[in-house]
Amino acid sequence: MEETGLGENPLLRLPRPIVESLFKYAGEEAKRTKHRILELVKASEELSKSDQFKESLTKIEGKTEGNVIVADGSMSMVPSIRLGSSFGIYTAGYMIFEGKSLTDENYYAASLSWTESLKVFKFLLKLAMAFAERKAALEAYYKHRNVDFVILDGPYFYFASLCRYIHGVEFKEPIEGFYSKEIKTGKDLVEEIRKMTLELMETGRAVCVIRRSGGRAIDGWLLYNLGWEKCLRDRDKHILTMLMPPMTIWSYKKFLRGESPFVYTRMYRLYMREKYRGKPVDKKKIKRLMVRARKALESIFEKDLLMDPNDVPKLERYYIRYSKMTPPFEVEVVEGTDIKRFAKLFVDFYNPATGLPFPLDLIDQAVSLPRGSTTAFTQEVEAHLIHDKDIEDKSAISDYFTYLNPQKEEYI
Repeated sequence: MEETGLGENPLLRLPRPIVESLFKYAGEEAKRTKHRILELVKASEELSKSDQFKESLTKIEGKTEGNVIVADGSMSMVPSIRLGSSFGIYTAGYMIFEGKSLTDENYYAASLSWTESLKVFKFLLKLAMAFAERKAALEAYYKHRNVDFVILDGPYFYFASLCRYIHGVEFKEPIEGFYSKEIKTGKDLVEEIRKMTLELMETGRAVCVIRRSGGRAIDGWLLYNLGWEKCLRDRDKHILTMLMPPMTIWSYKKFLRGESPFVYTRMYRLYMREKYRGKPVDKKKIKRLMVRARKALESIFEKDLLMDPNDVPKLERYYIRYSKMTPPFEVEVVEGTDIKRFAKLFVDFYNPATGLPFPLDLIDQAVSLPRGSTTAFTQEVEAHLIHDKDIEDKSAISDYFTYLNPQKEEYI
């Protein structure tokens, strides 16, 4: 199908009755959204005037220069699914910046194929990418030890959830990644990524930038302390986009009085689950949900990462904002990291389009897989096999590489 142009409204391609109906409901949605926005503005203003919120804010005073490593990875967002197997590809790389100058860089790429559960495959691909990211970051760090910070994309343990379900996976052909050590099982892979992540944390210089923050810790705190009526019912990132002035840092530790934002977010979501089921949730029940949330955090380390939660360095989270025109971004660091110095490094070296440190956007652009990459890679695999003289019956190749849904041409 022909791609829709950037200047063309794709809705206009639909039958006229559908177009008219959707435009009508766009007006209705605008009215509902207006009401929601006005309510949120009023409620957030009340929060912004509280001493607790004000005490959580710190000004970014002055600017500085330094050297940083930035590492990132990318993977097939949707695997190429054929009748015989699923295929995915992943990339990783790092860049070294001395001040604003790029002085070194390196990149990797690899693939993964799978014939079993698609859900398991997607998770294994994510782990393979995490492995490559951590390896790239460590390689850069040991090559350039004089850096001030190592910037990672995403939380330290973003890969942890659901690891427990793939520990027993066995690879017919070991995943070697970029190490000489063979990884033969899912457990091997998880343990190696965990080890590299802890190694980065122990440097005291690793800073995780979280682009797609979905936390609800502010609402969790409001729910626990002030009740449902005081909740803003929105993501922390949106709330802080409305309230944080430019050139400021906002601390979860100060606002939550030392509690983990994960715990408050988890408790809030457990509350909403009970609420949607029509079950009454009183103050005592909310306290029990808080206990469940803390246990859930411990469970991730014990069951997914196979480690004692007490062996994990204490973590802190902040939001940093440079410009009023862009939202703040969340960071995760080991306790004691000089977050003020980190923020000062990018006062005049952030991307005005995203509000993020420029190095992070540059490495993201370098390693991101363009649309069509996974399909093109799979076709390349098929082409290699067609030219392989050991496979005499070429129809077997055709059968293997037939689309799972032949009605739609794949381009992913």
